[in-house]
Amino acid sequence: MPSQIVQAIVLVLCAAIMNAAYALPMKLNTKWAWEHSWFAFSILGVAVVPTVIALLTVPGLWSTYTTVSRGTLATMVVFGASWGVSLVFFGLALTRLGLAITFAVCLGTSAAVGALTPLIAQHADLVMTRQGGLILLGVLVIVFGVALCGLAGKNREAALQQASPGTRQGFWGGFLLAFTSGILGSMLNLGLAFGGSIQRSAQQHGASLAMMSNAVWLPCLYAGFLPGVIYCYFLMRKKGNLSTLRLPGTWYYWLVGASMGFLWFGSIILYSISTVKLGDLGTSIGWPLFLAAIVVASTIFGFLTGEWKRTGTRPIRIMILGVGFLVLAIVILSYAGRG
Repeated sequence: MPSQIVQAIVLVLCAAIMNAAYALPMKLNTKWAWEHSWFAFSILGVAVVPTVIALLTVPGLWSTYTTVSRGTLATMVVFGASWGVSLVFFGLALTRLGLAITFAVCLGTSAAVGALTPLIAQHADLVMTRQGGLILLGVLVIVFGVALCGLAGKNREAALQQASPGTRQGFWGGFLLAFTSGILGSMLNLGLAFGGSIQRSAQQHGASLAMMSNAVWLPCLYAGFLPGVIYCYFLMRKKGNLSTLRLPGTWYYWLVGASMGFLWFGSIILYSISTVKLGDLGTSIGWPLFLAAIVVASTIFGFLTGEWKRTGTRPIRIMILGVGFLVLAIVILSYAGRG
């Protein structure tokens, strides 16, 4: 396997580990509810941290956008806003479905849409080729794998319900939210796929090949952080706990939000670099690889943090089988990257 492909796979796996772990620091914010931590993350992690990194890695950052058409920038804003809405839908789905099913539905949908859209829109001539067929097969294996992970999650939730009786209502409503979140979530990848002119402009201004994609993300993220901020603010006002943001001894909670941003955006940077190393089909191959690896990494983190305790062996066996299919998909898509 060419060294470029190997390097790209390693970068994707590292990016997936960082992405799967970026929400873990929220557990340190014991005096805050979810909406407070997500509010801080939306501002610092999604907007401020990426801006600082882009300023440090893209010379003449703001001048980069003056040479890009307004239509391209508007497209980036639409992609970013759609992705921002997907985060809100994801949070709403979590309250109805739980973590495992929501991730399975969202990532499966996002992998399929994020891989197929750029392939069909930008490389339609390759769809019926051997390489295109391998990409399609890899996507199908991912969909099957995440479906098994979703089934495992459903069995896990049922086992937990028996251990601690309670009710979770609105399954199909939650499923629709998760499915829609997966579709909209793929818009961030499409922002990279269709932001080539921004990358070229950044490179002309002195950005390296590895860091030129940082300029693409900002128009997307500036539009994407707003839905999360607005929703969390509305939720805090509704619950009457807005003042909790100013509780004594919680100043470092904002730093936690920033650290989440470093993990999350760091994973995006590594993913961007991997797409460059994968060549013209980087976004078609890299995106499903990225999402599949996130599922694998998040599953491992789930075991380590005790999410599968008191659930019996059946959910775990199904989950391991699903993760096995995701690993198979990684191998197929990696082979597709050889051309």
